[in-house]
Amino acid sequence: MSVSHATVMHVSYQYSSLAVAIADKFCPLRQYFDRRFPHIGPVQADYRASSGPLLVEGSTANPGTLGGAFGFLMRFTLDADYRPQVAVAHPAISGTPNYLSEVLKVARLASGAAHRPLPEQAVATVIRASWALALCTQLYRNPYTFPTSPLAGLIRDGRFTADTLLTLAPDEAVVQLRALYMLAITELWELLLSAPPSAVALGPTFTASRFCRADADIIVDGVLLELKTRLGTAKKSRRADALSLADIYQMIGYALFDTTDTFRIHTIALYSARYGVLHRWPLQQLLDTLADEPTDLATERANVLKLLSSQHGLTA
Repeated sequence: MSVSHATVMHVSYQYSSLAVAIADKFCPLRQYFDRRFPHIGPVQADYRASSGPLLVEGSTANPGTLGGAFGFLMRFTLDADYRPQVAVAHPAISGTPNYLSEVLKVARLASGAAHRPLPEQAVATVIRASWALALCTQLYRNPYTFPTSPLAGLIRDGRFTADTLLTLAPDEAVVQLRALYMLAITELWELLLSAPPSAVALGPTFTASRFCRADADIIVDGVLLELKTRLGTAKKSRRADALSLADIYQMIGYALFDTTDTFRIHTIALYSARYGVLHRWPLQQLLDTLADEPTDLATERANVLKLLSSQHGLTA
C-alpha cells in the first residue's frame, strides 16, 4: 500500500490543529481570519440558495464516526493502495504489531471500494471496514475518547482482530452509508472518478502543517474537496443545509497553509453528502469576496506562515 500524504495563554492549544485554532476567538490565527476575511454573508447566501433538499435522512448512528467512514469510502474509491496513516497513529495500535496488522487487513478490505462497478455483495464489507477505520482514527484525533470507544474493550480483552472490527458498525449506519455512497458515486463521478491517480492527493497535509496540524480530505487536480455529512439545521418540518464560518475558515485555511503551492490549488469545493450537492468556488474569487477587496494569494500565505512560525519562536 502506498502512503498518503483551554486557554489563550497556551500556544500548544492555539495551534494544536487548524480546527482548534478556528474555534478559539482569542487565537491569533482565528483573529487574522476575522480581520482579513470577514465578509462571509455573500458566500453563505449563495450556498443556501443552491443547497437543495435533504436526500439522506439521519439516524442514531454516531455522526462523527459516520463522517469519518464516508471519508474513507471516498478515498478508497479513488485509490485501492491508499494507506490510512491516521487510522494506525494511536500508540495502542501503532505500538502493538498484531493490532497494526489487523487494521491493515481491514484497510485491504476497504480498498475493495476501488473496484468499479463495486459488486453489490461487497458494499457492506467495504462500509463496515471504513467504519472500523473511522473508529481507529478517532482514537488518534481525540485520545480522550478511548474509555468510551468500542475499541477499548477489544484492546483490553485481546479481541482486536479484523473480524471483530468488522462487527462494530451498527446496521443503521451501514444503511445510511450505502445511501450516501451510491449518491456520491453519481454526483462526484466527473470530478473524482475520471481523474488520473497522479492528480489525486488523499488526506494531504501542507507546508504550514508542521506548525499547526491540518490535513484536508481530497485534492483532485488543483480542486480542494471537503466532504461533509451533516444533517443541516431544522426549520419547521424540514432541514436546510448551511455553510458555517468554521467551514469557510477551514477551507481557505487549507489553501493558505499550502505556502509552497505544492498542490496548485485553484478551486475550493465542498460536497454536502446528505444533500448530494457539490459546491465550488474559484479560490481567488472566494478570497476576494471574503476580503471585499482584491487579495494576493502569495501575500496571504506568507502572512499566515509568519504568524504560525512566530508563535513557535521560529522563522518561516
